[in-house]
Parts: sequence; C-alpha cells; structure tokens
Amino acid sequence: MDAPLYLDHAATTPPLLQALAAFQHAVERGYANPSSLHQAGAAAARMVEKARRGLQEALGAHQYRVIWTATGTEGNHLGIQGLARAKKSLVTAKGGIPRVLVGAVEHPSSLQAALALAEEGFQVEVLPADQHGMILPATLQAALSPEVVLVSLQWANNELGTLQPIRSLVSLCRRLAPQAAFHCDAVQAVGKCADALDALGADSYSVAAHKLGGVRGCAAFLLHEDCVAPKPLFVGGGHERGLRSGTENTMGIAAFVAAAKVRHQWLLQNPHYMRDRRRFFLQELQQALPSIQVLGPDKEEDCLGAILAIAIPHIRAETFLHMLESKGVFVGSGSACHTHGHKESAVLQAIQLNPDLRNCVLRISFGGTETDDCLRYAATAFSEVATNFR
Repeated sequence: MDAPLYLDHAATTPPLLQALAAFQHAVERGYANPSSLHQAGAAAARMVEKARRGLQEALGAHQYRVIWTATGTEGNHLGIQGLARAKKSLVTAKGGIPRVLVGAVEHPSSLQAALALAEEGFQVEVLPADQHGMILPATLQAALSPEVVLVSLQWANNELGTLQPIRSLVSLCRRLAPQAAFHCDAVQAVGKCADALDALGADSYSVAAHKLGGVRGCAAFLLHEDCVAPKPLFVGGGHERGLRSGTENTMGIAAFVAAAKVRHQWLLQNPHYMRDRRRFFLQELQQALPSIQVLGPDKEEDCLGAILAIAIPHIRAETFLHMLESKGVFVGSGSACHTHGHKESAVLQAIQLNPDLRNCVLRISFGGTETDDCLRYAATAFSEVATNFR
C-alpha cells in the first residue's frame, strides 16, 4: 500500500475535505468574536446560528436546542451532572434521596461524572450489562423508581460497538420514572446511524465533531425543548443562553456542521454504509485468521457498523498493534479516550470477558470509505502478523 490504512476512527476521524474548507472559510470570514457588536462580530454570530440549524437538520434533532461545547466529555458532564443537579430538589423536597442510574459500559467521561455525584448526596447506581455489553430493558425497569432523577446510557459503545435499545429504554423511563431526565452519549453513533435523534426521544445528547470528520476542540450538547435546563458547569460570560460560558469556536463549529451534513448525505444514500464495511472486513478476517473471537452482540443490527472488536488468543494487543503498524495498518486497542497506560478496560470487566483474553483485544473502526482491496490487505496483514507472533 502507498499510504497507511487508518482503521482507528473510533478514536478520532481525519477531517473531511468539506470540513476543512468550511473551517478555512470561517477563518477568513468569521474570525471576529460572535459576541462583538460590530459588523465582523455580527457576521461570526450569523455563522454560529446558521450552523446551529444545520446541525439540527443533519442529526434529525429539530426538537432540540444546540449548545456548543468543546468536547464530548464536557457534554456528558453537562447532561449528567448538570441535569441531575437541576432535578435534585424534586426528590429532596419530599425528604427522599435522589438516585442516578448509569450503565456499567459507559465511556469514562459519563461513568466518572455520574459516580462523582455521590459526593453531593446522590445515590449513584451502576446498571450491569450482559456479556455483549447490552443494558437490557428488564435491567433498567427493575432499577427505576420515583426517586430516580437521571438515567445516563450511551447509544453506541466506544469499545465494543454495541448499540443500546435507546427507544425502549427511554420509553421505560418515561413510564416508570417520568420525573427523571434521560441523557444519551451519542458521540460514537451520530453520523454512522441513520436514526434521527428526535425519534430516539432522550432529553439530551452529547456529540463531538472529531468522531465524524470535523476537527477536535468542538462538540455540542443537545437539549430537548421540553427538558429543564441543566445547571451550567461554566459561568461568567453568559454564552449559549447561560448554559455554557466561553467564546464560541466559530471555525470548529463550521467544520463540525459541514462534516455532519456530509455524513447525513452518506446515510441518505446508504443507511448501512458502515455496516457494509464491517461485514466485508469481518468475512475477510475470519477467512484469514479463523481463531479470532468477535466481541459484542451476535446480531448485526445490534452492532454499530463503524466498530469491530475482536480478541486474538495468545497475543498481546499492544505488541500486535505495533506489528500491524509496521505493515501500514493502524488499529486501536480498547478505548483511546484516556491517557496512555495499562489499566484494564472497565468495559471488558463489565462484560466478564475471560481474563486471559482481556489483553488480547483489538478495536478496528471504520470511516466508511475503505475500499474492498484495502480491507483485504488489512485482513492479510492480520494473518501475517499473527503467524510471526507465534
């Protein structure tokens, strides 16, 4: 191959050309502070507002307010800590202890944000997942009560690719804990799943530009128009209607929306474009390396097409990863959204994966434009590295 084959899009996706063009346009035309009263500031402000409407359209989120943030982590904190604090008095006023429910396989930015609320008097409970990383509706149903003020469950798992049944989980929450807010970490799923956010029905979502072809440093928190406003994490400037103080990143916002629009068009043309890539590569890989163990759900419709998690017995993932890199194939090992280290994956613990396999897990994640020839090459590289490893 003439250039490396990048298969680590779940960590970050290279910016799309359309996103880079939008970024450059905003640099030239929207450089001013959107809060400034002069003409240049007004031009930047118009860009920001136009982008807000563009993101709603691209994500099918017409019932949601778009609040610009810097990262998906920030959006998860705003949706979890911000909404839990806003709802707390509904239970404490009656002498009860407010409860927060969070999934065991959540991204650390969600799980740790929820666990931190215990120091503020919340009762935080972690919902167990099954062996595929799924939070079953029956599990949530058993945990719901009038004291629950917040439920936080991600749409697509960042390590396994498991898709949670968000519609069913939201419906249960509405019926059995109508006072509770439902936050959904949609960072890995948007731009890769065709479902409109309006249809899923959560109270809030976190999304991030760099997971779908925008640039890092820009993200958004989507809040349903009927949901209570969260307690802000940052105060001072009153930006974003007081929910997120800090000057808006006009350039990043422009690139974010440009990328989201491209992804929306891809999904309109082929809602399963990601799934097609995953299926093809898995078939090639299983032929080249029959010993692999596929993690996540058995049913294809329960998997995010952008992520394929596998375990290769008797290899060390970190070493295998670097050997693949020498052949021009870049993949991931578990989650890359934390600092480097050798801490065991909480997700793999949560699904009770055989301890002998936990250091043998590789994550292949797709951008959706990989050719068949490139994926065949990658499968061959896996087989060759496995042979050399032994």
